[in-house]
Amino acid sequence: MPSTALRAASAVALSAALAVGLSGCFGNPLEQIVNQGVEEAIEGATGGAVGVGEMPEGWPNEVPVVDGEVLFGASGTANNETGWAVTIQAESSDALEQARQQLLAAGFAEDDTFAEAGTAGVAAFSNPRYDVVVTAGNDGIVYVVVPAGQ
Repeated sequence: MPSTALRAASAVALSAALAVGLSGCFGNPLEQIVNQGVEEAIEGATGGAVGVGEMPEGWPNEVPVVDGEVLFGASGTANNETGWAVTIQAESSDALEQARQQLLAAGFAEDDTFAEAGTAGVAAFSNPRYDVVVTAGNDGIVYVVVPAGQ
């Protein structure tokens, strides 16, 4: 059975995807209202902090991210362990490879599950403090970070 921290991080990641998907469906006048409503709904459901257009509070400095516009950030805490998720509109078409190289350079070890098909793919990394899953597609790149071993 998944740990509480992993379930919380999964909820944060799902929330990030939902918020990005919903915010992209509306024009500018409604976008702020929708984003605020999504933030409040997710924060209420997960007990975490959510921010559209900003990195989540407490994002670990040792986890580098690719350059680009932050679309959505969230954090959640379970059993005194915090997890984070962020979605970035990457500036490069090879964002997953860039993320991979940045994480390896920062001392993370790569899991054997790295898979890529064109610009889409998923990769998992870890160091003694954090486990990181990176998912990339044409619309952006999502990082989910949880405490190691959770």
